[in-house]
Amino acid sequence: MFYYSSTVDKNEKDKMAESNILWYLEKFNLFNNLDMSSLNELGEKSCMVKYKKNKPIFIPEDLQKNIFFLKKGRVKISTFNNDGEELIKTILKPGEMFGKLPYSPGSDNDDYAYALEECTVCHMPAEDFEGLLQKDNQLNTEVMKFVGLRLQKLERRVEMLSFKDAKARLIEMILDFNRDYGKKVGSEYFIEQTLSHREIASLIATSRQTVTKLLNELRQKDLIDFNRRKMIIRDFDGLKSELVYDVN
Repeated sequence: MFYYSSTVDKNEKDKMAESNILWYLEKFNLFNNLDMSSLNELGEKSCMVKYKKNKPIFIPEDLQKNIFFLKKGRVKISTFNNDGEELIKTILKPGEMFGKLPYSPGSDNDDYAYALEECTVCHMPAEDFEGLLQKDNQLNTEVMKFVGLRLQKLERRVEMLSFKDAKARLIEMILDFNRDYGKKVGSEYFIEQTLSHREIASLIATSRQTVTKLLNELRQKDLIDFNRRKMIIRDFDGLKSELVYDVN
């Protein structure tokens, strides 16, 4: 049983049918201890789909049907208020699972997932995945650990949004991005990023104007530099000291 998002055309499905799903599942951290019979069962019930930048991966009516495993690229999970303003809940990197997660509320019924760049995503019907969990205790344990870590991350994000000012939230976002995507070159860190100032504002719950002002202030202090494709942390310790200063 294969499920394809309504946003993917037939030609794209045909291309992805050639992908080696089983090889990918073997490399996915969550499944690297599964026996071959379980891997084969996963492969038979899964499909791989490529998405172009800014294309939706799921929309609310798709959400309760599937679990998604991100192979390549980055994905943002968003919701929208009554005025149509976007709130970015989280940014996902390769190796993460999203959608209708077992043992947690998962994404809300009004959540959307969009490709921030060209992405490759493995789809699996949620009902089939939950059936496999009931048969494989080891996989069940690994999924519970994964969901527990996701909930801890959500708690930290709620705390940040509730108790820290916009500058502290921005610096913590930069440090988080550096931890996930940064590469050290000499004494500097290079972070590939494709978020606009508007998207950064949505992620840290402030205005685009505030993001632009704060980024420029950090650049004037020679702590960071940035353009549309990358961000550079020029003084890592100095950037962290700005965070400590604001907290105290």
